[in-house]
Amino acid sequence: MKKYIFAAMCISASLATYAQKNDATLNNITETYTLHPDGAIDYDYSKSMTFHTHYSFFSLFGETFVVYNPSFQNLTVNECKTTLKDGTVVKAPENAFNEVLPSGAANSKDYNGLREMVITHTGLEPGCTVDLSYNVKGSPEGCPTLDIDRLIPMQGADIKEYRIVVNVPEGTKIDWSVTDSDVKPVVNGNTYTWTFRNIPAAAGDLYAPVSRKGYPRLSVTTAGSLEEALRPLTVETMDICEVPADVLAGKSTNAEKVEAIQKFMTERIATCNVAPALTGYGFRQCASVLASAVGTPAEKALAMGKLLRSAGIDAKDVVAFPKNVKTRNIGNIAKYLVMADGKFYSADKVGEYEASLHADTEDLVDLAGNPVSVSLAPLVSDSNVTVEIEEKDGEKHVSDGNLLRRGSYWVYTIPENKQGVDSWGMTQLNSKRTDWFEIPSPINETDVYTVKLNGVKPQTKNSEVNIDNAAGSVSLSVMNTGSEVVVRRQIKLNKSLYSPAEYQMVRKLLLEWYSPTYRRIVLK
Repeated sequence: MKKYIFAAMCISASLATYAQKNDATLNNITETYTLHPDGAIDYDYSKSMTFHTHYSFFSLFGETFVVYNPSFQNLTVNECKTTLKDGTVVKAPENAFNEVLPSGAANSKDYNGLREMVITHTGLEPGCTVDLSYNVKGSPEGCPTLDIDRLIPMQGADIKEYRIVVNVPEGTKIDWSVTDSDVKPVVNGNTYTWTFRNIPAAAGDLYAPVSRKGYPRLSVTTAGSLEEALRPLTVETMDICEVPADVLAGKSTNAEKVEAIQKFMTERIATCNVAPALTGYGFRQCASVLASAVGTPAEKALAMGKLLRSAGIDAKDVVAFPKNVKTRNIGNIAKYLVMADGKFYSADKVGEYEASLHADTEDLVDLAGNPVSVSLAPLVSDSNVTVEIEEKDGEKHVSDGNLLRRGSYWVYTIPENKQGVDSWGMTQLNSKRTDWFEIPSPINETDVYTVKLNGVKPQTKNSEVNIDNAAGSVSLSVMNTGSEVVVRRQIKLNKSLYSPAEYQMVRKLLLEWYSPTYRRIVLK
């Protein structure tokens, strides 16, 4: 099987949420992918960046990281220099280039041949400009398709011009899509050029969508179909790969076997985060994953599927794509899953993967490229809790929740529902927002707390609030009968993703839900 990997470029890793939006400016950046007739792919990269703040080079963009596979790639740095404000040019010294093992490959000897070139930019000061160019030449044993998935904006830097160029042999067709932008390619013969201009820095708001919805994102593939794009995942050898005997000991039903095998994969097989591109879309087989006790997310899911089938369970490998990305390839797979008996499972977390909760943000397909139908359904969380409050020797005691003395009064706070909105912890919600807003899933939650007072005197009066808007609804009430207090809480959120224009509505519901007003009871 052909193997190829284009270099993954990361410009200074941490995207801290407190970065200024214009700590730096990317004056121009160009990525060029050239697919040769023999299957080799070359990658050329160049950028010019101006730094505005100390934070820009101390924490964000002071280094550039180039990850590649020297077994079938050759990296050459053509230029690396810094031009100071006064015009002085500082060329990067030899010790500015240092190769290390990529962190994602640290736990797997099978990937210890990967390399990460750390390029340290020198002479940095506010107002300086860094110029960098390098290329990675690939060998003809490359991947059968050229795949690109590029998110354009970056946090901490606005972009004046971002150009992506794709050169393909004559007669080669490409499929492409751009999300949240009307940019189209300029086609000149067999060369396609996308140019994005005046892109503001990514906002970095909390709870931004994993899919980065709302930002320009380019996806390209030369695969003729989704089935062809996913074909590297379907290569399964006849290696003997069976579940260790102790894992299935005493397990007779399919449900018990699935649970045991998933637990084995999650707890006894470590995860190494090596992107498929870095392996040339080559995936180690099940026996190798088990022998090394480590695998990439793709390898672990594929191995889990094979173990389930070896145990007599009809298991199918499934992948999830972001719904807003229309051109799909291995590079933009969001999750690797296994479907068994109509349910979905991950190889990295114990328990069923509730695909119906994510049907508005993800599309599932099998490895033949066929859609796997899943209907959107909210998380339904209902709880009915009875709490006893008693007084003994002048002290008050509670069976559940939190009871604290406040002078001559006591304040009781109801317990949280660990399966519902309380578990999200979305208490810090800015008043203004640029990014789309994502919650873990649509939800319909109802919690009823009956607090039996057993002679303790309640001071809390009856009250209720009801809010209903396009994002959903919240209904909260406290009813005091004298002998008991009933706290009823209900929230409905209709979808997972909310646009900046819808944000104020969902924020209003969440802030009301998290407010202590309908969580506390005053006693005396």
